[in-house]
Amino acid sequence: MEPQTLDFLDGLVSEGVEVDGGILIPTERRLAELSGMSRARVRERLSGLQMLGMLKKVQGSGNVLVSPTALEAGTGNVFELMLRAGLVTVAQINEAREMLEVAIAPRILERVTDEQIHSLEDQVYAMVDASASRDFVSGLEADHAFHVALFEIVGNPIMTYVVNGMNHALHDLLLERRRIVIGKEIARNHGELPAMFDSDAVHFEITRALRSRRKEAVTAAMVEHFDSWRRISHSPTRSTPSTPRGEE
Repeated sequence: MEPQTLDFLDGLVSEGVEVDGGILIPTERRLAELSGMSRARVRERLSGLQMLGMLKKVQGSGNVLVSPTALEAGTGNVFELMLRAGLVTVAQINEAREMLEVAIAPRILERVTDEQIHSLEDQVYAMVDASASRDFVSGLEADHAFHVALFEIVGNPIMTYVVNGMNHALHDLLLERRRIVIGKEIARNHGELPAMFDSDAVHFEITRALRSRRKEAVTAAMVEHFDSWRRISHSPTRSTPSTPRGEE
């Protein structure tokens, strides 16, 4: 943001009114009067904030400043652009995601409620149902929702924003990897659907650990989640030679 935009944002906050979910800002006309800018210029500034995911139009209310999520237009592309420019690699983003999730495990345990654990379990059941019908898109959505919920439990919007951005950049890759992992688990089960896919069941270990209220159990379950994924995704299929082949 340029300095003028930051000053404009300061004005919005000081003149706005706190509402559920954000800050309701004055009308374009009022903002023009307060800032001395033309309404066209005010509208341009507001459009820029909307592109950044920081401004939402609420029907019947007006414009509301909100904490942006990386899945909204204009905000989820940062990591994707970095990937395309060669500034970071897929492996680095994956490693960062893993480090973040393992690191927040103790904080999750400190703040999670029984209701939130139940909600996490519902997401795992959604994964299980999607995998059983080979609905890879719905399975990935439930998987993403589960992991984003972990960061929301911590209550730090910066962490939630970052992990959302990573998921956005890796969406297509993670979708393909989910398809591959499910295929390998079916092959391992002699072509039959297992009662529950290991790649889904490992998420239940996280919720069980949270219910145990034991810090070491939660951290171990989070580490096992990533280790299990690596074991399955790097395992050979029955139709190929026994030499493991990674999914890079």
